[in-house]
Amino acid sequence: MGVIFTFIVGLLAAFEPITDNDYFWHVVIGRWIDNHGAIPNVPLFSWWGLEQGYSWTSHEWLTEWIMYKAGDIGCIAIMLGIFIVLYYLMYKMLKIDFKKLFDVKLLYLLLMTVFFKVTGPRPYIISLVFFAYLIYVLFSYLDKDKKIFDKLIWTLPIMQILWANLHGGSSSMPYIFILGVLLTDFFIKLFKINDQRWAGFKLDKTQIKTLLINLGLIAVATCINPVGYKLLLYPFTNMADTNMIDYILEWQSPSFHGLLGIYIFIMVAFPVFNMIFTRKSYKAYEIAIFALLFYMALKSQRFIGMFGIYSTWMIGKYLFLDKEFYDTIRKPFKKFEKLITYGFETLLVLIVILTAYIQINKFTTIVDNDGYYSDGAIEAVINAKPKRMYNDFGQGGYLLYKLDKANALDNMNIFIYGLGDVFSNNILIDTTKLYKLQEDPEKLIAKYNFDLMLTVSRSPLCRYLIQNPNWKVLYSDDMNYVFIRNT
Repeated sequence: MGVIFTFIVGLLAAFEPITDNDYFWHVVIGRWIDNHGAIPNVPLFSWWGLEQGYSWTSHEWLTEWIMYKAGDIGCIAIMLGIFIVLYYLMYKMLKIDFKKLFDVKLLYLLLMTVFFKVTGPRPYIISLVFFAYLIYVLFSYLDKDKKIFDKLIWTLPIMQILWANLHGGSSSMPYIFILGVLLTDFFIKLFKINDQRWAGFKLDKTQIKTLLINLGLIAVATCINPVGYKLLLYPFTNMADTNMIDYILEWQSPSFHGLLGIYIFIMVAFPVFNMIFTRKSYKAYEIAIFALLFYMALKSQRFIGMFGIYSTWMIGKYLFLDKEFYDTIRKPFKKFEKLITYGFETLLVLIVILTAYIQINKFTTIVDNDGYYSDGAIEAVINAKPKRMYNDFGQGGYLLYKLDKANALDNMNIFIYGLGDVFSNNILIDTTKLYKLQEDPEKLIAKYNFDLMLTVSRSPLCRYLIQNPNWKVLYSDDMNYVFIRNT
């Protein structure tokens, strides 16, 4: 009952109109791939990117094509299907007793399922499933859990081919993990560490051979993609890009302010708390990987999901609460066990009904542009036919989507959209500074010689342009302003 409740609430929480800005430009790229039968290697829809000859590593091309073919409703259905697989893998790693109405580990599963509601249909969610499968299969094999994992370990190179083409930006995890396990084992044996808390696990010859072969096959599998061997290093260059961390919200360090911040803090802190208080002995490689992912989660909130998924393995295996604790808690309530059970089941059903009611009422439309560019503003831009337009970075994906729907992209390009890896060292910085007026706006406007400015009405840039005699308002509403030069 508890597991079913958690799955349903997690799926309902994710069942929302599409608002993720990245979703929109991925679909546009997918349409281009389908129409041209090719995979792009340049920023197709940025006039500045094309003018400067920038290149682009299209590491999500296959997902983008699938997203386009599936359509908006299809993408929501695919996302919910992906989440079912992800929740199931986390449930297996947590080792939750399905027959129990309530297992304390369900709380962490519920935390994780509701956390993923912030992620809309986009290639990144596929990496979450592959990451969960990697942990479940690799570590179950190392623990010699069941014979089936002796076979499943050989599915990792096959998975890697898909990972490299569906979301190659996170496809480094398999070889990082396997190499980490091998190096940890090597150092334990090299330095003859005898402390059982760290030396309780050593690879046997068969495991070493299996991991080395898998490592080689995974490296080869990673290269089976449009950019070849370059994808082996691409994820590391991304993580080393400090501008992406400084200027893109999802790459920044997590904030623990407000209710959402407290929620994230609990999700990150509980696994650490569990590590401190458990009386069980960890394996050295588990500690090393935990430390790596904990660091990555604190450095960039983009990795909180992966840290949480890995933590389901650690909590499932090393939860500090044992059977004796459960028995002690249950003892005073033994006489009322049936009443408590029925009451708790009723409460869970009511929560599901309430969540379903709230989420379904959100669906006035499949795609929600609240906070993005309005239809009126986009129509004004199309009619103006700009050659060197400015647009805000955060809404660039939706702008592309609407221009594509209007068949306008054959005649015009925009300034910037979600290719952070392409624009991080150039126009991403300038766009942010211009939007926030952190640098002389006249200098930046002159640098790019914009002929049209499209920005949201709440931006400092908008207020500046309203008062600037060199620009006049072509269109305005509660959401957006469109400016053209006052000639």
